[in-house]
Amino acid sequence: MIDLIWTLLDRAGEHATLVLVCIFLFAAIDAALGVGAILPGETGIVLAAMALADSPLHVALAVVAAATGAFLGDHIGFAVGRKLGPRLGETRLINRLGQDRWMTARDFVARQFWVVIVARLMPGIRTLVAAAAGASTIRYRRFAAICAVAAVIWATLWVIGGATIGPVLLQIVDRYTIPSLLVAGAAVLAAIIVQRRRARVRS
Repeated sequence: MIDLIWTLLDRAGEHATLVLVCIFLFAAIDAALGVGAILPGETGIVLAAMALADSPLHVALAVVAAATGAFLGDHIGFAVGRKLGPRLGETRLINRLGQDRWMTARDFVARQFWVVIVARLMPGIRTLVAAAAGASTIRYRRFAAICAVAAVIWATLWVIGGATIGPVLLQIVDRYTIPSLLVAGAAVLAAIIVQRRRARVRS
């Protein structure tokens, strides 16, 4: 299985332009309203970064592509939040993603500049920050500055991390396949149990 992944990554690395386009799309879709909470784009970005790891230039371009995509995706969420305003918190999508996440995102938006940037990096919350900002009274200029800084930090962490640490992680998984599967299975089971308990508390 790991050999197949390496083969696919090697072949993908031969089409750097296409990989960069995919990174841009992953980041944009991930950052758009709530999509990242359902389909995290980091996995695709890490794999793409691993495919480009042999070329420092391509890795640098991947950071630019990911940051640009995240910046654009955040603006989509911001535009939706600005159009719907407080009504956004009552939509079916927000109810499905979780009112607790929405309220947390709104609380972070109301705080200081760097606090909002940290929120933009937090899984499960960050994809709602842009929409929460749009639904708030924050000025666009301030939001754009926060969005730009957060997008660059986020892209740098995942692209550089994927290109440098990703191959090591695959080697570890290859060496410890069975233990890795057991750990993954335990993590999935724990996530299901936690989710069901939260659903019971809400009901």
